[in-house]
Amino acid sequence: MKLRIFLITSTCAAALSAGITREDAVRILDMAPLRFEPAATGQPGRFIARGTKGNLSFASNQVTLRAGTKRLQLRFEGAAPNARVEPTDKLASVTALYLGNDPSKWRPSIPNYSRLQVRDLYPGIDLVYYGNAGQLEYDLTVKAGVDPRRIRLRLEGASARVDQDGNLVSDLIQKRPVAYQMDASGSKIAVPSRYRRNADGSYGFVLGKYDRSRELVIDPALTFSQYLSGNYQMILKGIGLDSKGYVYVAGTTYATDMEVDNHIQGANNGIANLFVFKIDPANYQVPFATYLGGSSSDTLNGMAVSPSGDIYLTGSTISGDVPLQNAAQTALDGTSDAFVVWINTSNALAYSTYLGGSGNDTGMGITYDSKGQIYVTGGTQSTDFPGPGAFQTALAGEQDAFVARYDPSRSGSASLVYATYLGGGGWDVGNSIALLQTGIVWVAGGTFSDNFPIKGSSFQPTSAGSGDGFVARLNTDAGPDALEYSSYLGGSSVDQATNVAIDSKGRVIVTGWTQSQDFPVSANAMQAQYGGNTDIFITILQPANAAIHNLVYSTYLGGSGPDLPTDLKQDASGNLYICGYSLSAGLPTTKNAAQPAYDGSMDAFALKFTPPTAGTAAIDYLTYLGSDGVQQANGIAFDSKGNIYLAGFTSGPIFSKFGGETNASPGQVNGFIAGLSTK
Repeated sequence: MKLRIFLITSTCAAALSAGITREDAVRILDMAPLRFEPAATGQPGRFIARGTKGNLSFASNQVTLRAGTKRLQLRFEGAAPNARVEPTDKLASVTALYLGNDPSKWRPSIPNYSRLQVRDLYPGIDLVYYGNAGQLEYDLTVKAGVDPRRIRLRLEGASARVDQDGNLVSDLIQKRPVAYQMDASGSKIAVPSRYRRNADGSYGFVLGKYDRSRELVIDPALTFSQYLSGNYQMILKGIGLDSKGYVYVAGTTYATDMEVDNHIQGANNGIANLFVFKIDPANYQVPFATYLGGSSSDTLNGMAVSPSGDIYLTGSTISGDVPLQNAAQTALDGTSDAFVVWINTSNALAYSTYLGGSGNDTGMGITYDSKGQIYVTGGTQSTDFPGPGAFQTALAGEQDAFVARYDPSRSGSASLVYATYLGGGGWDVGNSIALLQTGIVWVAGGTFSDNFPIKGSSFQPTSAGSGDGFVARLNTDAGPDALEYSSYLGGSSVDQATNVAIDSKGRVIVTGWTQSQDFPVSANAMQAQYGGNTDIFITILQPANAAIHNLVYSTYLGGSGPDLPTDLKQDASGNLYICGYSLSAGLPTTKNAAQPAYDGSMDAFALKFTPPTAGTAAIDYLTYLGSDGVQQANGIAFDSKGNIYLAGFTSGPIFSKFGGETNASPGQVNGFIAGLSTK
């Protein structure tokens, strides 16, 4: 069994290669090289780097580390006032910033570099910065005949001391420096070195004997991965792969330490903004990263990725200045609106719009078709929700589900080609949407309405409990006749559908959670009895058949504690991939599970499943993934090599069982990505 791990903590990603075994296991953090990029201060020679747990900013004579309220500065005292930071070794990767609704302040293609250099920081002494996500290294090159005692370091924002091993220790650690010279053959000659405290409170270097006629390199390493941690939360909500194997993750960051642009705003643009990373798992690189949002709060709920690498996002916003592009709706209408975003394969913001009326609206699920049209579902409390071509033209209850369709090739308001309410007299929401064919979609969600609109040979035409799941098929080209099929799905307690997919036979696959002991299950169910508290359900319906034959397959999955799914995907062979979280011991994990046993807290889980195989033989792979604290997987994806990818969040050392980081930041919630081999 092989395990691949990625961890996203504050604003970047680290990765392990595909070849790492479980025994070698997981050195979670600090493998992604730092990427330096020009800051938007308008001042030349200012750069920033986005680390896994904070950010660094660079000027000619100093580097500043920030994480939330923490700030630490390393300054080179007495440095030349005209020294200037210059980037070297340009990378193929770029960063994009779409913050606020002023396009002139967007930065869609910020170049990335692997090194920064400062020539003549002191006369005859050059400085080069480089490193990885948890450690900044810098080389001080002292030319022949130059006195290295000119170098004076001062730490601000933390007390410091030199320990018995020669390390400079404060809230972060500068490891005992490595110093060396090169001989005539090109071999390194080590020079003994350590830090010392000067009389004025600055720090310098004590060096052993060396050849002053040759160049000397002093190479300290600044380790900050334990010092820096996100100021609040970073939640991964979605994950997808393109046809080239790139991994895309997206989510919401509540961190106030995301120094994305000092010119637009000193930290992230609002209370919460969106982020998207494109990751190459083969070499730890992040070819593209973008941050998107307004000046208040923006929350991601749904993500889809096309084989070519188009990224589609939806969620909710209370920001009146989100970045817009060819928008159908150009202003926030109520307290909160849904949003719809498309980032194209050129990493450009190709489409972005609000969606909502004067009440509260949120987008939950999103998909696309081969023509580039976008389909969205969610919930609306607005009596004036936009509705071109709607089959249900009015809000029927406290909240209705909605379905909307966009054609970004059309201009402005014309790009919204269809929108409708979908609901009864209670409370309804669409959680997930899947494309059957151009214009026709399946929606799954939850309803607390006993008069939810029912159509066709419905498997379950009436509500069975206090709240049920629902599935509905809509033809968005059919106007008032759009609803072709719908059904409740549930037992005598509370049930909610969270995800939907369509197989090659046109059957609808639904997963969600149930608290009903009489949820409908099939004779070939993997688990025929309710486990307790809350269980996952997996159901396949064939609406083309008469109502009594609608049910192709249905099963519980769960133990005595709560178990809930968050995402569902299907491959070309009909295998299902489901993730979520579990508070139950005793799930039927497989022999090749990365973590066979429940940790005793809230664990993420990953399932590969082949219905309608009877019983537990349908389970191809099932693993927990957890530690102390809370772990939740929100997104799942797969590749052609048998690997599963999870994205979610953790408040604990989720990978400590595999040799990874054992320390966590108390009270902090960080995003994670895990790559699991099912072979």
